[in-house]
Amino acid sequence: MSSLTSLPVRRFSASRTLLASVSMLLVAGLATGCGASAEPEAAATPTPSEEINFSYEDYTATIPGNPQRVVVLDSRAGLEMALLAGYPIVATAYDEDGPLSPLVSADAKHLKSTAFELDREEIASYNPDLIVVGDGWGKYYDGEGFDLGKIAPVLQVNSGTDVSEDPAKEPFKAMTDQLALLERTSQSDAAIAAYETSVAEAKEKIGAYTEGKTASVIHAPVDNFNVISDEAIYEVVLPALGFSILENDVINDAPAAQTGTGHVLSYENAVKALGDADMLMVYKADEGADLDPVLKRVPAVEEGNWIDGNLAQRFGFALTYKSLVDDIVEDVEGFEDFSATSK
Repeated sequence: MSSLTSLPVRRFSASRTLLASVSMLLVAGLATGCGASAEPEAAATPTPSEEINFSYEDYTATIPGNPQRVVVLDSRAGLEMALLAGYPIVATAYDEDGPLSPLVSADAKHLKSTAFELDREEIASYNPDLIVVGDGWGKYYDGEGFDLGKIAPVLQVNSGTDVSEDPAKEPFKAMTDQLALLERTSQSDAAIAAYETSVAEAKEKIGAYTEGKTASVIHAPVDNFNVISDEAIYEVVLPALGFSILENDVINDAPAAQTGTGHVLSYENAVKALGDADMLMVYKADEGADLDPVLKRVPAVEEGNWIDGNLAQRFGFALTYKSLVDDIVEDVEGFEDFSATSK
């Protein structure tokens, strides 16, 4: 059920990095940035069918092809797909410091009810002609009998974590498949192009520094830590930026996490497991939490070459991947040894 929990986020620089690319996305009609409505431009995008029979993996629904009043119920897959599709969002649940928040129209209202206690009357008050939600939350609401379909047609967005047999080789399969079903292929192409542009720019900025360096990614709650470098987004982004992903017997022999990704280790093994990492990305359980004292002895942490990660970036589509690239670049440029070598 971890995919349904509300995830804390760190201080976030996406308001700068994502908005810097808005002009590129605007050309493709994907987004118009903070304070503007995110709609596809008519000249660049064919008019969708009046009605779309959406069927992907285990979800089927009949939805409007060109909705006018969209309510989004989550801040991850649902919100990202709504932004990619250029849907006019009238209300949504989103983290104000999340990676996608700068792309949400300033006119969109913020839902007052919590994710676990949705207010159906509040949703209905926006008179939506489409409700968009990620599949994790969508299945939860179905199981709890929220009957969202009685308010408006519902699009459950597949987050893509289980779609491909090798998600690291096909990171955007779920995005491209679903946008094609929504008759918005051009938006998919533009989002991938924007991500690839960010990667190319990142290599120019930090490529000389990252070459030959190893990196690891961990989730670090109180009792132990979970090495999650094998999740698709890191297997794609870190090598693209020049890092190799740290592997060793200590990590590989550790028990698998109950979530199905990563390996769980006690903090007493932190130095042994992570000692050879040149860069460490740490996702803390709470934004303001301090690092475990043993974790502070890991060389990458001692030397200041660690990144305080944003849990909202653990999975997503091309906009999320791009935001992760941009954030890593900004953080690496702040490392003391990067500053020293760049002088």
